[in-house]
Amino acid sequence: MSKRTQRALHAHEAQEMRREVREFQHHVRQWAARLPIGTTAYLGCDILNYSLILMDMQLTAAIDAAPYERPPGFGGMDS
Repeated sequence: MSKRTQRALHAHEAQEMRREVREFQHHVRQWAARLPIGTTAYLGCDILNYSLILMDMQLTAAIDAAPYERPPGFGGMDS
């Protein structure tokens, strides 16, 4: 079993995950469009959509930062 500090998210993995997140977000928005505003199901879709937006932002940041990432301990101390 690997330690969490040894795990890494590579840019190609992040791109694949982002594609799947965006596809799922499209489905969630379609579900929300069919539901009456203010119902608990609509609110659930709204929260899920917001979470998917945050996930997309984090994956985009991981993709953009990939060329600049340094391995743990690269400047001296492990983070």
